[in-house]
Amino acid sequence: MKIVKHIGTRLGVFFLLMMFSLKGMTQLNTGDTAPNLVLSSNDNSVQSFSFPYQNKVVLLFFWSSSVSKSKENLYKYKRLYSKYSDIGYKTFDGFDVISVALQSDKVAWENTLKDYDLAKFNNCIAQKGYSDFFVKTYKLTETPTCFLINELGKIVAINPSLKTIIDYLDDKRNSQLNTDVQSKLSGKIMVGKTPLANEKVWLLSDKKDTMQSSVLDEKGAFLFKNINASSIYNMYLRSGTKTSTGQSVFLTSDNGDIISNFKLTAAGYEYNLLDAEIPYLKSLTDNEPAVKKDSGSLKQLYFAEVLFETKDAVLSKEAMVKLNAVIAKLKSNPKSKIEIISHTDSNGDAATNMALSAKQANNIIGYLSAKGIVKTRLKSIGKGESEIINKCHDGIQCQDEGHRANRRTEFKFYPAQ
Repeated sequence: MKIVKHIGTRLGVFFLLMMFSLKGMTQLNTGDTAPNLVLSSNDNSVQSFSFPYQNKVVLLFFWSSSVSKSKENLYKYKRLYSKYSDIGYKTFDGFDVISVALQSDKVAWENTLKDYDLAKFNNCIAQKGYSDFFVKTYKLTETPTCFLINELGKIVAINPSLKTIIDYLDDKRNSQLNTDVQSKLSGKIMVGKTPLANEKVWLLSDKKDTMQSSVLDEKGAFLFKNINASSIYNMYLRSGTKTSTGQSVFLTSDNGDIISNFKLTAAGYEYNLLDAEIPYLKSLTDNEPAVKKDSGSLKQLYFAEVLFETKDAVLSKEAMVKLNAVIAKLKSNPKSKIEIISHTDSNGDAATNMALSAKQANNIIGYLSAKGIVKTRLKSIGKGESEIINKCHDGIQCQDEGHRANRRTEFKFYPAQ
């Protein structure tokens, strides 16, 4: 009897251990609370992340610089962060990215962070890889693996597509999306750091039908006109002698900022454009409706942008991206000057709106001067609600779309005489 009892006890312990082992193998699911993390960061400190995290939605991304598939979305995640990190949301305070590299080679990791310019992420490394104590709680089986975590610390998606992330964040915004639709796409294609010149690039629909084609100039630049940039597009170019060096093929903005790398397939190089990337393919000349002449026959370059939300004078990252195009124009024409004219909608009293517009224009000048533009070249003007461009005056009922058209900033360039 004692022997049977002893054997039964051992079997009980065995089955109990098996249960715990099986429980440990169970994968995380949507709806689970994201486990906490304590990891080394790229500034040689230790970072701790507990969920919920600072009342933000978080994209937690596990990857390795030695796994090429891990790096396919790095540029895309950077664009998502740039657009969505600090816009207004209904129930949370922003969007953040936590990247965790699972690798022992810290130097290679740091070099990749530098190559892809990921300094704005929360970048951490687990040098024990999958065996790291905290990483093990995520029960990973491969890299890359990512989790979309809401402001309550709950996992809302595992390995979500980029469209899923964008749709989720757009649905949570507390203001309407910009309804302006681009009619042009402008940028460059580079092989490594060298422009891909005199090659043909195709713009395709989501069904892979050819919409337009363009031959790259000597700077690798292309321009597609008369399109609806709110549609889904793909870009394609053939592989050839100029692209067979093993270097990455990049899509960049007119200013040379890398948007993403093309994917090499059996057919050639392909890239699926994201909604969040379209504004980076917007040429400065898209908003130059006319070239005017003043009384002294001085040509002026004029365009307008919506940079501020309602009653706000803080520049968002999206606004800064637009201003970087202005900076590039000023730097390429070092003797030119510019007037910055800010307008508000008619909501609120006129005096407050006048003061707000002046503050907006001054904040823009502060940003331009911080980027190296001499203040003597800049002039700020606040117009408040004095130049409403549609019917949305005081006392008129208008939807926000109508008011938004009036919350504009105008830029008037004056070339050197």
